[in-house]
Amino acid sequence: MKRTYILPLLFLLIITSSSNCKKSLFGENLPAATQEGKNTCGFLVNGKVWIASRSGFDELSFYYDPNYMNGEISLNGKKYDNGSSTNFTSFVIAKNNITTTGLYKLNVDPNAIAKFAKSENNCFYHWTDTLSNHNAYLNVTKFDKLNHIIAGTFEFALTMAGCETVHITQGRFDMKY
Repeated sequence: MKRTYILPLLFLLIITSSSNCKKSLFGENLPAATQEGKNTCGFLVNGKVWIASRSGFDELSFYYDPNYMNGEISLNGKKYDNGSSTNFTSFVIAKNNITTTGLYKLNVDPNAIAKFAKSENNCFYHWTDTLSNHNAYLNVTKFDKLNHIIAGTFEFALTMAGCETVHITQGRFDMKY
């Protein structure tokens, strides 16, 4: 009779553990990959969730200028760690010649920018440190110029002497401009 309870319990354990696969150690989830101008952005930094927000001291901004460099975009975020006013992580992705949806390679364009910074250990990575063998990209999946919405995904990896390699994966953004 005890065996009849083991199978349902095992099934329940598998379901509940697999539903939390995108949670970080802090219980945060990546924002949904929406395309509605919700002003969200998040990604994994070496497997840990990083979410940009516009609350408290944290910053999240998006800029698009259709007249500069044939359409330039810039996505920026800064997050203060553990309530500190001095320890922060931040990122920047900037690219020109963006006029429509599509996949834009970051590591083959000398004008593209991919940056990541960790203030507590003075690791300030820059696009020139992008791993040349890494497929760094910005994928614009929605570009609604009438409603001023841009959404997409991104990924890149950066190196810096004396610092761990940073892998930015599963990046997603949904911004109004």
